[in-house]
Order: sequence, then structure tokens, then C-alpha cells
Amino acid sequence: MKIGLVNPNKNLKHPAVHLGLGYLASFAQHHEKGLEFSLLDTRVATTKEIDEFIHTDFELVAITASAQVFLEAADFAQLLKEKHPNLKICLGGSHPSTVKEEAIIGFPFDFAARGEGEITFLELIRYIKGTRSNLDIEGLIYKNKEGKIICNPPRAIIADIDSIPFPAYNLFKMNRYPQHRMTTTRGCPFSCVFCNSHSIWTSQWRKRSPQNLIDEMSLLINKYGYKNIIFNDDSFNIDLKRVDEFCDKLIATKMDVLWTTSVRADRITAETAAKMKKAGCYNVSIGVESANDEMLKRMKKNTTKAKIYQGIQTFRQAGIDVMGQFMIGNPGDSLEKVKESIEFAKTSNLTGVEFYTALPYPDSDLFYYVQEQGKMLTDAPCHQYHTFNPRIIFETPEFPYEDRKKAIELAMENGYYNALSTDSKSFVLDFGKKVANSLQIIFGERNGNKAYLVLRKLYNRYR
Repeated sequence: MKIGLVNPNKNLKHPAVHLGLGYLASFAQHHEKGLEFSLLDTRVATTKEIDEFIHTDFELVAITASAQVFLEAADFAQLLKEKHPNLKICLGGSHPSTVKEEAIIGFPFDFAARGEGEITFLELIRYIKGTRSNLDIEGLIYKNKEGKIICNPPRAIIADIDSIPFPAYNLFKMNRYPQHRMTTTRGCPFSCVFCNSHSIWTSQWRKRSPQNLIDEMSLLINKYGYKNIIFNDDSFNIDLKRVDEFCDKLIATKMDVLWTTSVRADRITAETAAKMKKAGCYNVSIGVESANDEMLKRMKKNTTKAKIYQGIQTFRQAGIDVMGQFMIGNPGDSLEKVKESIEFAKTSNLTGVEFYTALPYPDSDLFYYVQEQGKMLTDAPCHQYHTFNPRIIFETPEFPYEDRKKAIELAMENGYYNALSTDSKSFVLDFGKKVANSLQIIFGERNGNKAYLVLRKLYNRYR
């Protein structure tokens, strides 16, 4: 059975292996024989490769999409349907998990998988193959013969994520990606108002074992070359004992790999930070969101400005760079409070800063807050939010449109606002990253690490 997988992201800035698609393929091949997968990443594919994919006779194609790339996903599905009218296409990813049946109404998708997709997609494959008799598949949304949308009940999560095979990296053009990526956990036990990751992973935090992580890192480095590794977890350091054990094992391997991840600033000790540094961690990202304690409380961040500040210092004292990420427009926000955050960004010893505007995605507390206390400035669906410039989707009495615009302008003036900028400065920084990554690959291990970190400091100085 021929199955196509598509990652539509041609307009995004940085190419990255889509781990979700890799897991779909490895899980299905582990449980079902006779499956032949082909994967297309529109960010790194050549025109010839895209054309060959479109003209391949697949029995099933899965396309992943966040809201940001949904329109590209729909356009690509339409291209496939024009060439292969009877082809079955399944949409997956965060977008259908968020908006559910709305993701396929009026669009060229036959199915959508919501939530954790491995088992749902495997069962759909069996249905297409004819070894399953019906579409009563948990987590599946589909159009029946009459064109009616059926939304099946959600699927229970996979409790033991060590049991999931490593992503099918062999399907990717691994030499076209500047960094390796891994996921070490799924889910998040916190409930920040702006986040709807629970739509996919639920709020139950699940962790892979340290040895399982070491085994995957070894596979990546030995088979696909020496590169940095990004752990793209929501919060890597929920369990500090696990972090310590992982670092001890990684140090013992003498792999000398550099890695970075997202963390909670308030869940760190000097001892663990030092161990992370020794194990190769050179950078962490933290969701500061706001430097105002009232805001942090209303966002349900379950932390304080003082704890965040102390966490930043702990990482910096260990020699680890810290990227601080802030948001404009969450419940209770105002122009004055954004100014507080900008001042905090300047004085808290952060080595990088990014500001974003809060977007009211369905199934988030922020979405319901706007319905009750704010005013939507557009009736556009959420997959069009990223096309707005300035990216202001709603306003509130305490933070009207003009003040939000001023807040964005202040962040931009300080070089902090991140909205897919394409100016010459961003181009230079991106080029610098590519050069640094290339040198690391060429020199390998310790010399490559030194070259990468030296160049990284140079381009960070001019961010």
C-alpha cells in the first residue's frame, strides 16, 4: 500500500523535520506490513520532487497542518484531487485538533485526525486496506457517503511513549535540515490561558526515559551526521530528577553534542543547570509572557516575576543562554504592562528576546475570554490570523486597538517583535546560522561546537 505524507510549510522561515509525520510512519510500519511511505516537505523539496509526488498513485495521503500553514495544506490537497479524483486525503496536526470538523467542511479532505494521531491513522490505513470494516475510529473525523461530517469521540492517549518507535527519519532528506529535532515529552500539566496544546496531547504530561532519549540521539548522530539537537517539548524540565539522570547518561556517553530546549524558568536549581551545561545544553527558551505579576496570575502561569528572574540568573550563571518569549494582549494586558515587559527584557540578563501577539485560538481560555469580555475585530477563521498585519485580532476596553498597535511598535523599535520578519537584518542572521551549522557539521564534535558557539555569539550580538 502506497501512502504519501506531506508537510506543507514552504513559507516558514526555518526548515525542520516534522516529527509527527515521522512517528505516524514508524508506528504504522511497526504494526502493519506492506506499507510503503513517501514524504514530501515543501520547505526543502525541489520542484521536480514536488511534481513527482503529485503524479504518484497513492492510496492514501496524510497532510499535517497548523493554522499557520492550513491554506497551503488545502491548496496542495486540491492539486492532488485534480490529478487523482478518487484519492483519499487525511488532514492531521494541531489545526484539526483545534477546530475539529470545521477543518474539512468545504475543503478537499476526506478525513481528519484529531488528538494524538498514531493509532487513529493506523486504524484508517486498515480501513483503506480493507482489513477494517468500518470508520468507527476514535479520534477520526470524516465525510460519509451523503457528505455529512461525522466527528467520532476522542481517542485515549498513549500512556507509555517509550513504546512508540523512533520517527522514520529515513523518509526525510536529512542532509537538508540544519539541526536534528526530538520530542522527549508529550503534554503539559499547566493550563495557560493562551495555549490549546491540550487539544492534541491533553493535560497529562508523559515522559520518555533517559535511556530511550540517548538511544535516539546516538542514532541521529551516527546515521545522519553531527548537528545540534533541539528538544521541542513544551517544558523539558517538569521532572528535575529525570533531567539529572538524562544529563548523567549523556555525559557518560562522551557524545559531545550541543542541544537546546524549552523550559520552565521556575523549575531549576544551580546543580541541575550546571549539569545541563556540562551535558551540552547551550541555550534554553522560556515563556516569560509578561513581567507583571497580575498578568501572570490571570494567564494561569503559576509563577511570579521574581521566580522567572531568578531562573534566568540560574541558567546564565551556569553559562547557558536564555531566550525570553513574551506575549502582547493576554487577559488584563495593557500598553503600560507591555512597557513593563519590555523593560524587564532589557534588564533581566536575557540573551535573546521575542515578543508575539496573543491569538485567540478556539478551545483556549483566551478564546472564551474574548467572547465574554473583548471584541473580535474580524470574523476570519483562525487559519487566517497569521496573514494580518499588524497581527491584532481582538481588543478589550483596557487595551484597545490603537494601544495594541503602539505596543507592537515599541517591541519592534527594540528589535523584539517576531512576526516572520523578512528584512535584511533577519536575512543576515539566518545566513549566519547556516554558516555556523555548516562549520559544526564539517568540523564535528568539539571543534565544531566551538565554531558554532563563537559564530552564534557574533550574530546574537546584532539581533
